[in-house]
Order: sequence, then C-alpha cells, then structure tokens
Amino acid sequence: MTLLDKLPGVVMPVSEVPDALRELWKSDSDVNTGSTKFRAVQTNLILHFGLETSETEAKGILDRALKFAQRYPCRLICLCPSLEDGASLMRGKLFSQCYLSGDASHPVCCEALMLGYSPEESKFLEHQVSIWLESDLPTYHWFHRVPVHRIHESYMPFLKMVQRVTFDSSLEGHAYEEISWPCPRGARDLAEARLLHVRQSLGQFLSSYTIEMLFQDLQSITIKHAVGLAGEAGSLARWVKNCFEGACPTKSLSIKISEQPDGFCMKWVFNGSSKFLMELNHELCVGRIRANFGQGPVDYPLHLKKVSSQLILAEALFF
Repeated sequence: MTLLDKLPGVVMPVSEVPDALRELWKSDSDVNTGSTKFRAVQTNLILHFGLETSETEAKGILDRALKFAQRYPCRLICLCPSLEDGASLMRGKLFSQCYLSGDASHPVCCEALMLGYSPEESKFLEHQVSIWLESDLPTYHWFHRVPVHRIHESYMPFLKMVQRVTFDSSLEGHAYEEISWPCPRGARDLAEARLLHVRQSLGQFLSSYTIEMLFQDLQSITIKHAVGLAGEAGSLARWVKNCFEGACPTKSLSIKISEQPDGFCMKWVFNGSSKFLMELNHELCVGRIRANFGQGPVDYPLHLKKVSSQLILAEALFF
C-alpha cells in the first residue's frame, strides 16, 4: 500500500476532486442552521511528504495540520509520492471533518485534498496543485523528509508560488539551512519555533543584568541535548551567538553542541568566577537556571507552558 492509501479519506480520480469538494460544501449550505451556511478559508497549506515518511509520521503531521486548520482556517493539500510499480500517474483523495468550536452551533469544518504521484512525474505537480489551491490566498509549504537534492531538482520553480516554507531540522538535519529558497519570505524551522517560549524566558532572566556582567570573561558555551532536540540546540546556539556578537562585535565565541541521554542544558564557561547553567526536561517546559554574575548566586526555577502544535506551526508560518 502507498502512503496515500494509508491516510484517511475517499479515493477518487484527480479530476473529480474539485467537483466532490464543491458538492460537499453545497450539501452543507442546504442546512439552515446559522453559521453552517458560511465557510471561511484564510490560507493554503501544502504538506509535502518524502518517500521515507512512515504511516505514523504522516498521520501525525496531518493531525497537527488539522488542529492548525481549526484555529487558522485553511485548505490542506497533501502530496504523497510513491515508487510502487503499476501505480497510476496521479491519484486523488478527499478528506473532510467537522469539529465543534465553543458550542454545537459553531462547527469548524476542515478539508484535505491529497495527491498521490510518482517522483519521476513531479514536473506535473505545479500545474495540478495550482488547480486545487484556493485562489488569491497566501500559500505555505511544509516539507517532511524530502531530500535536499529532490527539492533542488524538482520543486524550486514550484516554490515561487508559496509565501514561506517550513521544515523540522531535528528531523532533516542542517542541509535545509543551505538552500536558497525562492519564496518571498524564505523558510522557517519548526525547531526554532518550538524554542520561542524558552528564548522569551531566558531573555527575561538575562535582561536583569548588564551586557558587561553577562559577557565579561565569557569563553565558550556548551549545549547538550537529548535525541530529537538537535534542531532546538542549533537554534539556541545561533540565537545566543547573535546576541553575543551584537554586544561584543570584536570578540568571538565558541559554542559546542553534543548529545546526552536525556533533557536539554546550556552551560556558559567563564575565565573568572561568573557562572551560568540552564537545565530543562525533554519537553522544554520544566527546569531551572543557576547563575552568578557577581551579585551572588541565583537559583531560578522554570515552569514554562508547553506550546500547542497549532501555535508552533503558526509561529513558523506567519511570524
């Protein structure tokens, strides 16, 4: 079975998907119950799976996208490549589901149009997807396990029609960061978005000290992370380095990143008596900061609210 077959929805010829979608909403409009007469879509979101995407991963990403669509109404388009012999050139699938928002009189309906295709025929994707997009609305693109060479070979012209690309460096590694994205707003890393609440809390803590207290005699920084948090570690390293270089443009800073069994921590090494250590659990929600910048030791607990998947995706796409 192909990835398309494993995702929810009704299989149909590609040419019939738009008509089936129109019929779906036409049926809803016949219901005389207030807000069910209306349908609002703000954006298009393309979920682009690579051949290495597992069924579990694909369903998880689709679920996250559907939760995002409940808060930020959008049309979802899922691109599912397949190398299965004998598969037709392109196959379509339509999934829709309604959720209750607030009370029963305010349902939120989400739709996902899915396209199965052979990677050798990816040149047809731009034409087919453009037909399925809600016209005159911004389009965003989420890559998941699509190799960099495939993006360069087949999808760069396609990306000119989207506003921004997102990806997860904790899964993809650092190769995506070297791509010169043709979309107007470039690309944003989901790992960076997941770290927003940590940067905010850390920045709030450090803002109570002067630049001289923080960076005087700072020699190096070590960041250690559990499996699955490599992207977050790299994002934090870049953020701290940018802050340091902005405050001390004539000095250089060494940042080392390594893996550890569990959790997440950052340690600053000084050539003096100053100290700084931040430790967090695997979910990046609970931990503490232990520091001494010459005003006595500080033990600062961190209890951060876990950011929902839809807000993380919104941060990556819109901000």
